[in-house]
Amino acid sequence: MPETMLTGNSRRSPRTTLAVSGLVFAALCVFPLAAGEYQSGLLARYLVFGLFAMSFDLLWGYAGIMNFGHAAFFGLGAYSVGLVLKHFPFVGASLLAAISSAVVPLAFALIFGYFLFYGRVAGVYFAIVSMALSLMMQTLAIALDFTGGLNGLRGFPPLTLGIPGTFALPITGDLAPYYLTVVVCALLLLLSLKIVNSSFGRTIEAIRDNPDRTESLGYDIAGIQLTIFTISCTMAGIAGALYVPIGHISPEILGLLFSTNALVWVSIGGRGTLVGGFVGALVVSYLQYFLGAWLQNLWYIIIGVFFILVVLFRGGGIMGFLRNRTREGVGR
Repeated sequence: MPETMLTGNSRRSPRTTLAVSGLVFAALCVFPLAAGEYQSGLLARYLVFGLFAMSFDLLWGYAGIMNFGHAAFFGLGAYSVGLVLKHFPFVGASLLAAISSAVVPLAFALIFGYFLFYGRVAGVYFAIVSMALSLMMQTLAIALDFTGGLNGLRGFPPLTLGIPGTFALPITGDLAPYYLTVVVCALLLLLSLKIVNSSFGRTIEAIRDNPDRTESLGYDIAGIQLTIFTISCTMAGIAGALYVPIGHISPEILGLLFSTNALVWVSIGGRGTLVGGFVGALVVSYLQYFLGAWLQNLWYIIIGVFFILVVLFRGGGIMGFLRNRTREGVGR
């Protein structure tokens, strides 16, 4: 396939992104020294949201697939960890839980995506079906006893890091989950950058921009879309696993509202940038943290207006605005 057709207008400099990401990673590593444990725990929670948003951006921003059921895979990752720890209390259960947080969403995404992509379900129909999936998963989590019902899943031991049978470090408090989250987010961001800047990533964008032409060149459109869908949903499941030590496993994390949050975070941060998911999640979450208690119910109106303004006047979100300002500065 011609290089120009594959790259389109959305190809970006990986070196610049890696350099900025490296500086941010270094700042995150020393953040607890300046801010303390409580703020570190809060930031860890928001970074998990950012990782979830980045996984959504990988699917929506690059592949052009709107998945309103993305939260279902985040919830599957979280519930998998909680259920394994609760019902399999043996040495090495944390390792099994960590593996299940990726394998369960991956398997579910493969099955669910196979029937949709090879069944030629696309566009608004895909969005509707995925929305139904999220609602169904939330309803099941409420109805089933072993998931804890409406109160959520409780009463399981903490995750641990280490070698089973030798030593184990409980992932509790604020600092251990924080550093684990920072490292996993960095690794998955690097993996995502590798994907989108590869020939596979350019093929994904080509399918998004002109699926008929890409298919006429001999590419298996359904298979490629299924692959990126599975990767994205697996990352969402890993984000769900990271949420377990710092949040509460409840049916809400499977629901449509949480998927919509990812849409808002990516739109505000910058669609098709990967780091925009983190930026949007951090900006919106911290605004809610500082203003939510004061404004209470008005907060949702404010974030709605903010979202509309960003989409209308800054289609590229915060990262798009920063990129344009950088180009203007270089051009002078």
